[in-house]
Amino acid sequence: MKLHDVLLVARRDYVAYVGRRRFWISLLITPAIFLAFMLVPGLISQFHGARHYAVVDHSGWLLQAVEQRIEGQDFAKLLDLAAQGSAASATKLPATWSALAPQAAKLDAASRATLGQALASGAPAPTDPAAQMIWRQRDALLHWYASLTPDAAARIDRSLYVARFQRVDTPAASLQGATAQGKLDGYFTFPKDPLAADAAYTYASRNLTDTDLRDWYAGAVSAVVQARRASRAGLSSDEARLLAQAVSFQGQLVTEHGHKAVTAAEKVAQWLPVGYVYLLFISIMQIAQLLMMSTIEEKSNRIAEMLLAAIEPSDIMAGKTLGVAGVGVTLVGSWLVIILGLLATVGAALSMGGVAAQILAGISAWNIVWFLVYFVLGFLLYAAVMGAVGASVNNIREAQPYMTPVMLFLMLPLILMVPVAQDPTALWARVLSYVPPLTPFMMMSRSAAPPPLADYIATTALLAVTVVIALVAAGKVFRRGLLNAGAPPKLRELMAWARSR
Repeated sequence: MKLHDVLLVARRDYVAYVGRRRFWISLLITPAIFLAFMLVPGLISQFHGARHYAVVDHSGWLLQAVEQRIEGQDFAKLLDLAAQGSAASATKLPATWSALAPQAAKLDAASRATLGQALASGAPAPTDPAAQMIWRQRDALLHWYASLTPDAAARIDRSLYVARFQRVDTPAASLQGATAQGKLDGYFTFPKDPLAADAAYTYASRNLTDTDLRDWYAGAVSAVVQARRASRAGLSSDEARLLAQAVSFQGQLVTEHGHKAVTAAEKVAQWLPVGYVYLLFISIMQIAQLLMMSTIEEKSNRIAEMLLAAIEPSDIMAGKTLGVAGVGVTLVGSWLVIILGLLATVGAALSMGGVAAQILAGISAWNIVWFLVYFVLGFLLYAAVMGAVGASVNNIREAQPYMTPVMLFLMLPLILMVPVAQDPTALWARVLSYVPPLTPFMMMSRSAAPPPLADYIATTALLAVTVVIALVAAGKVFRRGLLNAGAPPKLRELMAWARSR
């Protein structure tokens, strides 16, 4: 093998790919698609207006109690924002609430939640001095909240219920028509005796697939009904809350050094392997096919014959693979820079800085390094196969039968990536990591719970050996197939070419 000839072919192919317009289009489109999957759902939800609903209350008391509970939860959230002081969300508060910041900061989260409900319902009056100072502003707070619009509430904090849901007073006779025309997202009907065991509650809407409104309001109504049932049974409010309180397990992450509370970034990091696998799949499939297409094109245009007059077939194969590998590294490196840069800048600009920060915090240099290692080795493996296929056929139509098994190996990791991400320590996932065509994808899918260093080293070594064998076999096929202008070889003949001396 002559290194000079290999580098000449590699440089020729690299410049030919990078100089094309479609290369730069691909460089920009792929990160845009990748980011769209992560950011667009959250972005759409931010621009979703408040859902409008109506209530028909046959009980005469339940609606008022539910409204007070919802208002109390919003008051508790506003008190939390005021207690944050210099936080970005707290700076959006109006003067009515920001003036309460010193007193709100003196209360713990549970006290602020209790005070929020007391402000909405009017009882019981607080005994804590800081809470009493806030209580004196109750009339002003109630008046401010009553005039608050969903848009104004969204500018303060989109988690406020008044920013997401708005009750509309609509005559019962026109509810069905208003809902059918889209003026209402839905309406609720309360029974005459809400505390009865067989009480029938209904929710009517033309869009039952959107359950946010129904689930949110059902939770508020359930809490009020449970509290009233407990009161009827002679239980105090504290006893009723204790009975209704669900058991919640705090997640802890176990590491070699012990265990610790799970952060938001670590929860996001559990699903980052899905992104790694998608990026691997797109890059390997897109870039490795370039080699096959280029080989078919040069063979059909007789360019290959001119190359063979001056350069050995093995050098041509090595040079083309090296050139396209350079294109792949350029593309993937650019994608990583663009994606990370956009997450850091666009995420904050779209008021999604928290989500973007969690994604960035979950990305580690360790995973990026292994991603690049597995990308290069995985690309070389699939490029060798596709280059051999391109040399043995005369057009893309003849290449389709050979591509079917290759596509099966490429699609299998996409099918398995979610089960592997959910259980990255499973024995079957570890076994499949040692199957070379699947190794790059399976190892990145398992990175949520980092595999042992021995697995990284062993799978990399096995994959490297497989790549060498594949490149040697592909070189033999390339030598035989480049001058084959007749019918494409059958799979058995292709395997014989790869085994020949």
